Amino acid sequence: MPFSKLMIAVEKPPLALKVAETGFALANALNAEVVLVHVNPSALLYAPDSGMSAAQLNAKMTLEAEKLLQQLVTLYADAVTSTSFVLEGRAEKEILAMMQTLKPDVLVMGTHSRKPWQKLLLGSVSEGIIRHSTCPVMVIRDTED
Repeated sequence: MPFSKLMIAVEKPPLALKVAETGFALANALNAEVVLVHVNPSALLYAPDSGMSAAQLNAKMTLEAEKLLQQLVTLYADAVTSTSFVLEGRAEKEILAMMQTLKPDVLVMGTHSRKPWQKLLLGSVSEGIIRHSTCPVMVIRDTED
């Protein structure tokens, strides 16, 4: 099965750097197109604590995410074609929806090394995506947690 389109889902540094480096290395080796995705949580959840309106916070988070994605493309894209998307919502839901739309051949994403009780309370985006994905998923573990 030839891989012609890879989706790389990133969160924030330092894990985003590791995930992007691995994903782009695979894409470069396969000469595959890259779709780079970052999902911001809903600004409505954090706006009251931030001192900003939800719209202001969303704009700030989107700008920061766009800068991160551009930095990752600059660092790792080499000769492959890449497209970037900043989404908003629950990461698992948004990534799975994007996968349904774009039909990547493989997804590269990261996971945090959480203790079992943390997974129970917080859930695991990577586990949810692995369970519902229609394509292979490569998971890069965060060894710094």
